Amino acid sequence: MDLAGTTIALTGATGFLGSHIAIELARRGAHVRGVVRTPSKGDWLAEAHGVRFARADLGDRDSLKAAFDGADIVVSNAAAVGTGKTYEAFYEANVQGTENVMQAIAEAGVPRAVVVSTIGVYKTRLLGRNDESTPMLQGRERALSSLFTDWRYSSTKAEAERRAWDLAAEHGIDLTTVRPGPIYGERDDKLTTRYAKALKRRVVFAPTLKLPHVHAGDVAQVIAAALEREISVGRAYNVVGDNYSPHRIAHTWRRLAGTGPTIVPLFVPLSGRFDDQRAREELGYRPRSLEEGLAGCVAEHAT
Repeated sequence: MDLAGTTIALTGATGFLGSHIAIELARRGAHVRGVVRTPSKGDWLAEAHGVRFARADLGDRDSLKAAFDGADIVVSNAAAVGTGKTYEAFYEANVQGTENVMQAIAEAGVPRAVVVSTIGVYKTRLLGRNDESTPMLQGRERALSSLFTDWRYSSTKAEAERRAWDLAAEHGIDLTTVRPGPIYGERDDKLTTRYAKALKRRVVFAPTLKLPHVHAGDVAQVIAAALEREISVGRAYNVVGDNYSPHRIAHTWRRLAGTGPTIVPLFVPLSGRFDDQRAREELGYRPRSLEEGLAGCVAEHAT
């Protein structure tokens, strides 16, 4: 499908990942309709990229249906993330919110959808690579990913993805799910900001544990490619990029910045291995280099 001229409704468009998705879809000629609770937060996207906004809430199916009416595609990106929330809060936003989105898609007669999930949904294996066939978490189950990601987020995202697939089958919606690894990039107030703050110290103790790091712009490109290619219908895709340790990231950041702290390695001889070969082969995914991905982040946090 050529995205030029299509209308794509995008939930969570004013957030970190959502803004990258909105910009990429607009770059490919789509009419992007940001579906958010506070449209004024997207004024910069409207001015710079032509994004239009509709007010809606994940807890209000009627407002979602109204926002989706007339769209050719819905990208469901909004979710509860971060820490400090109760399981019930994650469940309400991620599971019930996804149910409302999928039901609203059906009621609005939108034929195509992408749901943004996460590699946190897996019962992560320490040995071997985790690909799209790796079993997902059930209920309040926890896995190795709980060491790095709030288990409430992971378990509710797994349940949300199951509901999305069930409702897509029930209503005849062509669905793709995209499962990013830990995301970094410009406008990120979580992972990238933590790195930036740490690297303002005089000494940084950086683990050598290798984990996936994927730039938000790369996730956005995979979502756009999935919408353009028929093969993606009914498929899930890991989008994890290459494995980097905080130690490697700290050294790269310091080199790009031209200044920085003393970096002391904390040796952790482990690596979280996730397979995104499907996205590379079917969607042409090619992750940007760490240097390219961090360059904009370093510039953004230079002051």
